[in-house]
Amino acid sequence: MRTITATLALSLLTFLASVVSATADEAASRFVDFDVIEDVVYGHKDGLALTMDVVTPQENAKGIGVVLVSSGGWRSGKSNVPGAEIEGRKHEHWMQGLLQGGYTLFISRHGSAPRYYVPEMIDDIRRSVRFARHHAAKYGVDPQRLGITSGSSGGHLSLMVGLTGDDGKPDASDPIERESSRVQAIVAWFPPTDLVNWGMKDGYITINKLRPDILKGLFPEITDMKPQLESISPIYFVTPDDPPLLLIHGLRDLTVPIQQSRIMRDKYDEAKLPIKLVEHKTGGHTNWPGILDEYPAVWAWFDEYLAAPQDSK
Repeated sequence: MRTITATLALSLLTFLASVVSATADEAASRFVDFDVIEDVVYGHKDGLALTMDVVTPQENAKGIGVVLVSSGGWRSGKSNVPGAEIEGRKHEHWMQGLLQGGYTLFISRHGSAPRYYVPEMIDDIRRSVRFARHHAAKYGVDPQRLGITSGSSGGHLSLMVGLTGDDGKPDASDPIERESSRVQAIVAWFPPTDLVNWGMKDGYITINKLRPDILKGLFPEITDMKPQLESISPIYFVTPDDPPLLLIHGLRDLTVPIQQSRIMRDKYDEAKLPIKLVEHKTGGHTNWPGILDEYPAVWAWFDEYLAAPQDSK
């Protein structure tokens, strides 16, 4: 584990292969300087380390922690070349947009296929929430005020973790596992929410018919398609005690249809839970010109639902 400053280095992960630099100049013009602790080990599996980077804005930090799930196509990774991703990553809206809001970020990586599959990825990110809560004081955040966010497959994992949180295992030998994995607010960008009912103009199909290549990364083996897809679809896990949810989705998204966010909004409405869906008329998938302009809605959401008791109205 090493500590560096933003002026020396920052390597974040490739969230989605199709991320482009359309907003690089805009992000740079609003650049927030930060400190980062790289490669913090939050767990182990099969002798391998699960790691996160902890990023804190150097000014105006609010003491609010946000788990930022690093995932693209349900894959997570990091360059082996020190500094190789510095310039690109420090301009991406995923991090800069949140740092501008004053949040401390726990950028969490999960195991990837073909060795690990979605159910295990959910467990990994759930573990990262427990870790962030257990060490909250060390990183200057309130353990009772944790949010989670990401886009596409990372948005999906954020939802699955946010909707299936638990209070921890009081008798666990591992102190991390005694911590709650519950988050207090979710922001999901263009997330898959129902892998069984995948919206198309001519009706609904399952994601495997649309993208059979993706299916290979979801489970090690398909034995009973519908219940397996339901078991990793957030929409089937909504309950009345779930965290407030903000969804952001572009109407021109050709990867994850807007229907996926709309049906999640409707499900939240049925449960009478706080929900807001921001639809961008020209937005595609992962990025679009002016995407940083969406972040005030993110800040307002996290600030409202992650406010300290004395800050609450």
